[in-house]
Amino acid sequence: MHPRSLVVLSLFASFACSPEEDEAPAIELREGTELPEHIQPAWLELRDNWTIVNSGGPLVAGNTVHVSYDEDRLTDCRGEQNGKPAWSITGYRQLDGGPVGSFEAGGHSPSNGTQPPEFVLDDAGDLALWFHNTNLWGCSAYDSNFGANWHFGVGASLSFKPDWVTETLGTPRAGAPLVIAYDPARLPDCRGTKYGLDAWNIRVHYRFDGGAVKSALLTAPQGGQQIAWPATLDVPAGAGEVELWFENQDYYGCQAWDSQFGANYHFDLD
Repeated sequence: MHPRSLVVLSLFASFACSPEEDEAPAIELREGTELPEHIQPAWLELRDNWTIVNSGGPLVAGNTVHVSYDEDRLTDCRGEQNGKPAWSITGYRQLDGGPVGSFEAGGHSPSNGTQPPEFVLDDAGDLALWFHNTNLWGCSAYDSNFGANWHFGVGASLSFKPDWVTETLGTPRAGAPLVIAYDPARLPDCRGTKYGLDAWNIRVHYRFDGGAVKSALLTAPQGGQQIAWPATLDVPAGAGEVELWFENQDYYGCQAWDSQFGANYHFDLD
C-alpha cells in the first residue's frame, strides 16, 4: 500500500485545538501484523432456508471465521453403519483464487470433533465457500450455488497509532467491511470529567468519494474511563476512495481534531 494523495478540506469548529500547520509531523504508513482489539470473530450461518447470515464480527483480514452449516441444506447422501453416520459434509474455502482449504461441516467427523469449522482470513479479497456431501457408498452432492460458489467480500483494518503511524492489515476494498481503530493518545486534549468519570469521546468522520459525511464512535466507556473501541464501516460497492478525519469532544464543548491539518486522510479502495 502506498501513501495516498491529499485533498484539502477546511474544518471549522468552536474550541478546536490543533498544532500549527508548519509543525505537521511526518505520517508513516506501514503494514500491520495484528487485528485491532475488541474485534469479535465472524460467524457465518448457512441456514436451511437458503439464507446466509454473519451474526458475528466483520469479515476482515486477520479475523477468524466460524462456519455454522445447517445439514438440512444437503440431504441427498445419507446412511448409517453400525448405528453411526456413514456420511459427511466437507466445506471448502478459497481466498482471492489462492489455495483451497477444507473444514468439517457436518455428519461424520474424521477428527472426532477436535477440528472446529473455522479458519483465519490471511488477507483481504474475495472469499469463496462451497460444500460437498458424500457417503460411504459413493453418493455425491454439492451446495455450491449451482457451481458459482458462495462469495463474501473480505475487507481490511486501519489502525491509527501514536507517533503518527497508521497500520494497514489487508487492502481496503469496495463492498467489504473496513475496521477503523484509533489510539486516544493521538488526541490528548479535551479530557473533561463529570462526577469523576470520563466525559469525552472520540469519533471518526468519514465519506466515500466525496459523498455524504457519516460518523462512528471510536471509544467506549469501561469502568468510568473511555477506552479505544474500533468501528466497522460498511464500504459501498463501487466506491473508489474513503476519506477520514477524527474528532475528540468533551462534555464542556472542547473539540480537538486529527484531520491531517484540514486535508484529512485518504485511502484508495480496491
